[in-house]
Amino acid sequence: MDVRRVALVSALFALLAVIAVKLYPYYPSGRVGVVFYSCTKESQNREEFKATIEGVASLKIGPSTPVTVIVHGYTESSFRSWIIDLTNALLTIEPSSVVILVDYWDLTTLSRPYMAENVRLIANQTAALLDLLTQEKELRLSKVHLIGFSLGGRISGIIGDRVKAGKIGRITGLDASYPWAKSPSSAEFLDASDAELVVNMRTSPVGSQSPPGHIDFYGNDGLLQPGCDKWYFPNAIKNTCSHYRSVFMLIEAVQNAHKRLFPSCSCESWEKIQTKLCDCQVINHFGLYLDENTHGTFYCATNAESPYSRPLGV
Repeated sequence: MDVRRVALVSALFALLAVIAVKLYPYYPSGRVGVVFYSCTKESQNREEFKATIEGVASLKIGPSTPVTVIVHGYTESSFRSWIIDLTNALLTIEPSSVVILVDYWDLTTLSRPYMAENVRLIANQTAALLDLLTQEKELRLSKVHLIGFSLGGRISGIIGDRVKAGKIGRITGLDASYPWAKSPSSAEFLDASDAELVVNMRTSPVGSQSPPGHIDFYGNDGLLQPGCDKWYFPNAIKNTCSHYRSVFMLIEAVQNAHKRLFPSCSCESWEKIQTKLCDCQVINHFGLYLDENTHGTFYCATNAESPYSRPLGV
């Protein structure tokens, strides 16, 4: 290898090292495991707590307290800006609620077999936490709302399946992913059996294969979102842009919860929406306050930029 090539390879590795350090404040070790944080309207900062009797003793949770549990996606942490924005929006719209953040960054690995095992570990520990809260704080599972993005959506489904105290009130899957490899159990993805109400928002190929919930929303065709098609890079970048659109749609919906944004038409397919073969007599609205009794598949057209919500037929 000549000097010029050695210099080029060295520079490339140095650049990758700098990018890695800038992107990740620390590297996953697996030693820390799952970390839980609680957030309330009263407290200015999140507070870490342990899933033990002593750890949950100070949590301001009672039988009537609305509790939202947020589970982030693969290669993320609970410190992502979208989680902070969603948490603030939830606490603004429901000031008496408690938001619990599930942070599994330290269990992230590129090994699919190991990550599959870690996913079960994350779900087991979070399910055990919810069971503990029902025992020690008299939390009603009907007041619990799990929100999971991407891999977090799939983890939420497993959590719902493994809670022993009863059935969780609601799970919202944000482009919830399907298992990377053949799963040993049908319980290892998000489906309608995992909570009293399972709501999906599908915006990219990542979430297109997961099983149906009770209410399934599709942003446009559920594959490529307006504004993401202007990217000049490969499809993976377009898919990532579309994938995260589900997150920003929920934040917008929560921030404007009482306006009932994202009106969506009940229809068999996006093609029928486009060709006006659906009369849209049955509609629902994606967000916190949807019509829980109107089940089925719904499609909503969105704008390419924020605000993403747009009226039906526009």
